[in-house]
Amino acid sequence: MDDVFGIEVNDDVISLSGDLDAHTAPRLDEAVNDLVRAGKQRIVLEMSEVGFVDSSGLRSMIRARNEGGDRDVVIQSPSNATMRLLEITGMTDHFVIEPAS
Repeated sequence: MDDVFGIEVNDDVISLSGDLDAHTAPRLDEAVNDLVRAGKQRIVLEMSEVGFVDSSGLRSMIRARNEGGDRDVVIQSPSNATMRLLEITGMTDHFVIEPAS
């Protein structure tokens, strides 16, 4: 059984849970587009409950930085899987990473 993907937006924070992959990344893209249209210059991706991120999910995370102009994207409380992907792909320098407190 697949993990259920969850997404919740509160101001400039997008909280994600489950797997961020080719099937679910479009939902992140849509949430980011909504925040960009609202004029947000900072987007926070809360990812403590994300179990897996594939290349489509990573593309959506990168797109959040670049959509409509360069902006700060904070990866908040990244899960081990998310952090590992960012490290392997050399993307840790492209995001502000706020570990769990």
